[in-house]
Amino acid sequence: MKLKNIVLTLCTALALLSHGAMAKEVKIGMAIDDLRLERWQKDRDIFVKKAESLGAKVFVQSANGNEETQMSQIENMINRGVDVLVIIPYNGQVLSNVIAEAKREGIKVLAYDRMINNADIDFYISFDNEKVGELQAKSLVERVPQGNYFLMGGSPVDNNAKLFRKGQMNVIQPLIDQGKIKVVGDQWVDAWLPENALKIMENALTANNNKIDAVVASNDATAGGAIQALAAQGLAGKVAISGQDADLAGVKRIVAGTQTMTVYKPISKLADDAAGIAVELGKGAAPESNATLNNGLKDVPAYLLTPVAVDKDNIDSTVIADGFHTKDAVYK
Repeated sequence: MKLKNIVLTLCTALALLSHGAMAKEVKIGMAIDDLRLERWQKDRDIFVKKAESLGAKVFVQSANGNEETQMSQIENMINRGVDVLVIIPYNGQVLSNVIAEAKREGIKVLAYDRMINNADIDFYISFDNEKVGELQAKSLVERVPQGNYFLMGGSPVDNNAKLFRKGQMNVIQPLIDQGKIKVVGDQWVDAWLPENALKIMENALTANNNKIDAVVASNDATAGGAIQALAAQGLAGKVAISGQDADLAGVKRIVAGTQTMTVYKPISKLADDAAGIAVELGKGAAPESNATLNNGLKDVPAYLLTPVAVDKDNIDSTVIADGFHTKDAVYK
């Protein structure tokens, strides 16, 4: 009889334990490059809402574009005992040590939107970033098939900026080789900041006596800075210029005719999917992937989403139809 009771007690204890394991709340540390950018505020809000609906707890910190700050924030999250780190890196080249530390603690690591290089990460989710660059260049080439092009790259420490450039050159290089397009300058914009883009564009216009026909700007923030410089010379709307992120200001400039296009990345899908993947990682599951990318250390399973080119003609059927921006906000 006693033995039977002991067995029953053990079974009950095991059942409770396994139930506890199943109901374990996944703790996610979300380390964001810079919440001063509209783009990342959207990602954060959607990600947190989705993760919490899946029973996870999310702890968010912004590095405000500082790599030392980001490293200490990640260490802080490791010390708080998170199960998963979701990192939007400011500098994807410098995190391998702090990630090695996380891995020693058994923490899973998801690189969000930007690859983290030479680090032992578990998963990567983003858009097809080479495709983003191709969409940018194609839009400009359709409108300006020949002439003087100025290349404005993104942050030199952002791996995505390099992928955008690779995509841009896939389209532009053949036309350079044919002598149709002349690249009259090439600058990268530190931290993607509009004020840096403004200075770069002012200098480029001076150096080329204002003879620039198209600007390959890698996102809306840098396009905004460049357009300020163009406007000062009476060239806004006369020079074709690309963008990316479908920021409200960028979309409004497209409506106004001063920016040619932007690339819309359905961020709600990215953030929703990322939250689901983070929770799966936290529970020890292997998320579904549709690509593999080598980050210099290993082949990282990845999930890549499709970006969409947006110009005057399809604003309503893309960013507004998705509820990314309201019709009022865009057109008023």
